[in-house]
Amino acid sequence: MNSNHEYTAGARPGHSRKAAAMGVFLLLPSFCLTAMVSETLAFPVPPTTPSYNASIANPTPPAQTVTFSKKSLVPRPWTAASDAAWLTISPSGGTIAREQDQITVQVNASGLPAGTYDGTVRISIEDKNGRTQVTPVPVALVVAGGTATSGTATSTPSLSLNPASLSFSGTAGGTAPSAKTINLSNPTGGTLTWTLAEPASWLSLNVAGGTTKTEIDAVSASVSTTGLAAGTYSTAITVTATGAANSSQTIPVTLTLSPPTASGTASLTWDPNTEANLAGYNVYFGTQPGIYGAPVSAGTATSYTAGNLMGGKTYYFSVTALDSTGNESLHSIEVSKPILQ
Repeated sequence: MNSNHEYTAGARPGHSRKAAAMGVFLLLPSFCLTAMVSETLAFPVPPTTPSYNASIANPTPPAQTVTFSKKSLVPRPWTAASDAAWLTISPSGGTIAREQDQITVQVNASGLPAGTYDGTVRISIEDKNGRTQVTPVPVALVVAGGTATSGTATSTPSLSLNPASLSFSGTAGGTAPSAKTINLSNPTGGTLTWTLAEPASWLSLNVAGGTTKTEIDAVSASVSTTGLAAGTYSTAITVTATGAANSSQTIPVTLTLSPPTASGTASLTWDPNTEANLAGYNVYFGTQPGIYGAPVSAGTATSYTAGNLMGGKTYYFSVTALDSTGNESLHSIEVSKPILQ
């Protein structure tokens, strides 16, 4: 058997030249390799959440950057936009392939009251299928210390009250408790314009409103026990301040009246009247100067003891003389005595 083999181009080994001569060719199969490339668009690089702190003196803190990339060989156009008026972006668009692109994010808190604000930057890129993919980037802004303004800084006033509540105590029908003071101040600057309101008839204030800058204003609160029975009474003073960050506020007020006691006495003596027609003396007393109840006859004695006087009150006394025909003299000089509880 001949060990020398001949092959015809296009024929497989093992086939004879005869087959090739007959025009029978066996073609090698061909293979096509296609690379499938997927796109990942607008891939932010950390940090991906810009955060800013603004204040009255600094409404525009330093700008920050957001870096993003795209995992694709094919260049794609992109745009960036924000959803907040205080938020600006530069540049607003470009083209990106596999490199990293960067945008600058700036905030301006001018005119914003103190508080926390949230915004969003949206990076949009069109993919190979014509669809737009949007990647959101959250942005946080904190404004402190009042209203931030561009140019000259201004302050937002605030309301501070001390004490936070008032408490009075006394005796029903007795002398009114001493007045108490409320200190009103404006710790953050600017001009604070305030008004006071108190609904209870037994409570009164010496002023109804005013303005405060850096000083401390004192408000006097007083109560009246006239016509009030023993018990506890409650109300609240409302303080309203135009433009203040913490308006309005209330100051609770409590008045506690205990029942009166009737264990006090007052002893009076006076010089005798020398008129020959003297018939006797009348003793007058009451709990207000110059205002007395019905007279009490002391006869011709020159002394008198008043009993069953209510504790917690001050009593005022006066004496007159009567003649035999019923004529009454002028009142003597008034004297007084406080009755302890």
